[in-house]
Amino acid sequence: MEIDIRDTGRNNTVEIASDVTRTGPMRIEITGNNNHLAIGPRTKLAAGLIEIRNDRSRIDIGAACVISGQLRLRADDTALAIGDETTMMGAHITLHERGRITLGRDCMLSGNIVMDVSDMHSILDAASGARINPPADIEIGDHVWIAQGVQILKGAVIGSDCVIGARALVTGTLPAGSLAAGAPARVMREGVTWDRRRLPWPGSG
Repeated sequence: MEIDIRDTGRNNTVEIASDVTRTGPMRIEITGNNNHLAIGPRTKLAAGLIEIRNDRSRIDIGAACVISGQLRLRADDTALAIGDETTMMGAHITLHERGRITLGRDCMLSGNIVMDVSDMHSILDAASGARINPPADIEIGDHVWIAQGVQILKGAVIGSDCVIGARALVTGTLPAGSLAAGAPARVMREGVTWDRRRLPWPGSG
């Protein structure tokens, strides 16, 4: 299936490996200037939207990924990086203000996952009028499993090999190898990792 790319800006670069495939209704829209989009080999674009609606921003998607959902850059000088072999079933990743979101390699994202570097609106100190809720980057390590309905707020840092339980709200730092759940997400167990295969458990026969 041919990749649907609409670039109405200036001086944008789009580098898509020749074996990238579109397996569903995914489209790419670039309306700003001096932006960069790169998609690595063997990646599948399943469904949704990849959008750069600003200037001097970039999206880098690694090799052998599966991308489903909405990836939206909506402010100047933003960046989204997705590591090799990362898969997602329906993530909504947006950058409404300047910042960066990084996902490591071999991450697995389920559906209805939301993350943004911004609160999208301003919270002000009533006395001074100064804004008190600036944006903050999000960093997700390698081999992280994020279950259904998780929300990841600005400034979150998730270490490698973590498992994030369904509908968790991640607001701070989770150390590598953690199983975390709840709102806000709390470490329930340490020293874990995970496997995409459904392996037998002790006593399962």
